[in-house]
Amino acid sequence: MRKLVIIGLLVIAGLAVGVYRAKLGAEETSVRIEKTEAEVRKVTEEIAVLKAEEAYLSRPERIGPMARDKLGLEPSSPGQFTAPEALSQRLGEERLTLPVEAIVAPAALAPVKPAPVKPAAKAPVAPVTAPKETPAQ
Repeated sequence: MRKLVIIGLLVIAGLAVGVYRAKLGAEETSVRIEKTEAEVRKVTEEIAVLKAEEAYLSRPERIGPMARDKLGLEPSSPGQFTAPEALSQRLGEERLTLPVEAIVAPAALAPVKPAPVKPAAKAPVAPVTAPKETPAQ
């Protein structure tokens, strides 16, 4: 019976130490969570400030004079805009139309024999090197 009481006391002491360590661990975790939340609030405030600065710096009335003075840019004119329907013509994708005289029936064409092709002499291949970088001026 005495052994059972001693074992019981040891188990209770072990459990008490375990509960105490768990309580300390929970407090440390709580402190880390509070620090992390404070850091999140700080970063959120910094993001808000940066967004406000971006909005202030990207105002058209501020950028316009700088673009004119430093880059020589001008406002766009109506002649620079094109309707979407006309884009294919401006880009050279228009369809070619042939005159009626140019269309010949396939039977009227004589078969053409291709000319023999002579193999070209192989030129020596120079090694490819990266271009040298020049210092920015």
